[in-house]
Amino acid sequence: MSALSDAIARRTPDASLASVSPLHGLRRGSVTTLDLVAQSVAAVAPAGGLLILTGGLVDRTGSFAFVTLLLTAAAVILVALSMSVFARRISAAGGIYTFVTRGLGPAAGMVAGVALLLGYAGVSIDTLRSAVRRLDAAFGGAERWAADGPASVLLVIGIGAAVTVVIALGARTSTRVMLVVEAVVVAALIAVSFTVFAATGWNIEGVVPDLGAAPSLSSFAEGIGFALICFVGFESGTALGPESRRPLAAVPRALVWTVGSVAAVYLFGMLAQLSAVAAGRDASLLTEADVAASPWLDPVIHAVVAASWIACTLACTNALVRLVFTMAREGVLPKALGRTSTRFATPHVAAVAVGAVLIAGTLLLVGAGRESLYRDVVHLAESMAFIIAYLAVCAAAIPYLVRIREFSLREAWPALLGTIALTGVAATEMLAEAADDATALCILVALIAAATIAHLLRVRSGPGLADRVGAYDTPVAADAISSAPARRP
Repeated sequence: MSALSDAIARRTPDASLASVSPLHGLRRGSVTTLDLVAQSVAAVAPAGGLLILTGGLVDRTGSFAFVTLLLTAAAVILVALSMSVFARRISAAGGIYTFVTRGLGPAAGMVAGVALLLGYAGVSIDTLRSAVRRLDAAFGGAERWAADGPASVLLVIGIGAAVTVVIALGARTSTRVMLVVEAVVVAALIAVSFTVFAATGWNIEGVVPDLGAAPSLSSFAEGIGFALICFVGFESGTALGPESRRPLAAVPRALVWTVGSVAAVYLFGMLAQLSAVAAGRDASLLTEADVAASPWLDPVIHAVVAASWIACTLACTNALVRLVFTMAREGVLPKALGRTSTRFATPHVAAVAVGAVLIAGTLLLVGAGRESLYRDVVHLAESMAFIIAYLAVCAAAIPYLVRIREFSLREAWPALLGTIALTGVAATEMLAEAADDATALCILVALIAAATIAHLLRVRSGPGLADRVGAYDTPVAADAISSAPARRP
């Protein structure tokens, strides 16, 4: 019998490894690559994203809308490849927060972490509010679109509670719900795009930009920043990495698959929209004439978009729960938030806490109205916070590769190009927001700066905290076997 056979027969745990992982309590191997893709696609919410893109991007970049969207998709792919540098080596429920901490240290890591906290919270709150509006329009009529009565409050509480329960029941439960919803939504989007294409004679002349009407460089960068908003959340599947099968292979694959599939849906929808514009229709996939010709179409569209928004709320809240759980395990947040359910192997305490914040934040948005400062901050967090996080993870990839002595141009080029591209986008967006809504921008920057400074002070004074930040799932003694003792000749 060989030494390996002896070791397998004895099954002695490897004493050189720790007995538990920093993220112990989560159920390993409970989700598949498809579940990760469902989580990420749901966080993107392609139905809402396509509605935003059609018309909005044309208004900003004119005939260069398709080119702008194509370049935005390329930039997001660069971010996905930069994240894959980390995802192929470590499995982290903290996602970008953990990656940036490992690459650039606790200060930059906290900047990315707080940006993600604000970003995921902002998206969850706003999409839940949007879902309630869509449901109200679908089942109550367009005249009740702005109604914020008891029905809206009950819907917010009911949907928020349901989201919390689904997350507490397990990652597989939540991802399967999202998979079904997004499969229906994407199929509906493709069907609508095909219908518009067929009605306009498959005219794609608008794809070729008019060089004589090219937008300015700042307008072009602003258009890319606008389109980038419709991809935010694609990275959320990394939060389920420790609970997936073969995470070091599944997570990078899910990142690329998500960006590719969402980009394909957006580009096809944009082609249909440009075909409609070339045929003399409005700059939207469906016009009022379409809805008038088919009265059933309006409530169906509202219901489909509402389902997509609810799935987005679930996905972003799911990622937010895992981020809070990770920070709690590190000691950055109260340790109670790092507890897991022995029955469901989920961070149930964090789920309840985040669910309560989701409901309260959405009710506050309902009561604050459209012109409130709170709404402005929430909307800014949905875009600017993610741009900051994406820029940080691209910038962190190269130092990380250098530190672990695995740097090569083949590995690092996406991070290098992504850093350059996102620096330009971030600068343009910051200048635009400073001119448009300086107060909301100052509040967002102040929140990130205050949390980062407080975190650095704790890291310097707190015993052992510096060693715990950047926690990820590690092999434990039970995962390996010690070698058999050497035999005497």
